[in-house]
Amino acid sequence: MTKTFRAGACATLLCFTSATLAEAKGAACATEAEISAIQVSAVHQELTDAALACGPQETALYNRFQTVFAKELRRSDAEMLAMFKRLNGTAKGNAAYDSYKTRAIAHAEQRRTVPGAAENFCKTAQIVFAAALAPDKPVLEDFVAGVPVYEDNPVNACEVRVSVSLQGVAAGSAVQPKPRPALPGDPSLFP
Repeated sequence: MTKTFRAGACATLLCFTSATLAEAKGAACATEAEISAIQVSAVHQELTDAALACGPQETALYNRFQTVFAKELRRSDAEMLAMFKRLNGTAKGNAAYDSYKTRAIAHAEQRRTVPGAAENFCKTAQIVFAAALAPDKPVLEDFVAGVPVYEDNPVNACEVRVSVSLQGVAAGSAVQPKPRPALPGDPSLFP
């Protein structure tokens, strides 16, 4: 009976240890919603820099973007702040949140001020604004998922990464349109 008890206790301990490790790993990783909030913030910081530096047209587009997406931006920002607090505690979480936002806009400015980059940065911002403010309003999280940005993840995303550059709305390079195959009754292309 003692051998059975020991084996059972070891099996229980092993299960408890495995569950505890899985929970600890999950607690240290950003969730999909948190990664989306980081992406929203990174794009928002890029557009903020464009509004501050590119001119009155970008400022007007930015103000419209802020108005159209106000609710989603607040929700996303709250999600990101909650993530920092969950991972770092309240005081350190607030500091990490502030540091990330400051660093993200500073990096956007650094990319824009590289000699010869400002014009392209501003044109790209206009493309992003045009896509975001299209008549058929996109869902913010879905929209920003297609906007690559250069900004390191501020937390462990457990294999989920946000990194590339603000290049407008871009589809993956592996996506190639295919022509529709000819169907019976289609007019002939060659007479």
